[in-house]
Amino acid sequence: MLHRTLVPVGAAALALALATPALAVRVHVRVEGAKVNLFGATEPGLTPATGTITPPSGPAVTVSAETAFGALEAASRKGELFYRVEAFSFGPYVAQVGRLSGTATTGWVYKVNGVSPPVAATAYVLKAGDRVLWYHATFGPTGGPKSLRLLPEYVVGCPGGSGSCSTPRLTCARAVLEDDAGRRTRATGVVFRLDGRRARGSGTKICPRGHWHTLSATVAGAVRSQVLVTPRRGSASGSGGVALVGRA
Repeated sequence: MLHRTLVPVGAAALALALATPALAVRVHVRVEGAKVNLFGATEPGLTPATGTITPPSGPAVTVSAETAFGALEAASRKGELFYRVEAFSFGPYVAQVGRLSGTATTGWVYKVNGVSPPVAATAYVLKAGDRVLWYHATFGPTGGPKSLRLLPEYVVGCPGGSGSCSTPRLTCARAVLEDDAGRRTRATGVVFRLDGRRARGSGTKICPRGHWHTLSATVAGAVRSQVLVTPRRGSASGSGGVALVGRA
């Protein structure tokens, strides 16, 4: 009798589990224009939109999973960012973001974890923790631009070597270029900025001193980097620790 009693209980638990919606996928989203960041310089976490999506301009688009297109829609909702979709025989196309439209040699494209996927943004299904970068690109004989990325280097311990702090502390950041396949090469001639001001670096790497809050980088011909952020001086986590908001 015990066995017979357990069977319906197990079935009910299974039915409840199947009825429970899956946890929402959260990804890191950034949108870069030709000259300025349009959304998410620090790559904040968002849940991509799903279902029938009505863009600010253009036809509705339906996606059944968390996609790169849904990530753009999530950024649009969060940052009140305008974008326009056009319908073509091959499917919906992001023709404009902000004030920039595509031309014969420019357009809006996306990367996931540094790689340009060979599928439409509505078809690329994301997984938790993915980095989604939408950017305005100018295309030449060899393709589009590479994207610049800052790779943080950090240690555990307090300044001065006391070793009593357990929070990782950012010491340096190295700049690399990512091509469409996600291959990384050393970047040279990089301009680093601390809190918006140009800072001295080797052209490839920077090891900031003193107190600072934001670190970013640019290099000619490439998409600008994400922004790394440390706690402001006097914040609750400011005892030498660092919050690495920009993902590696």
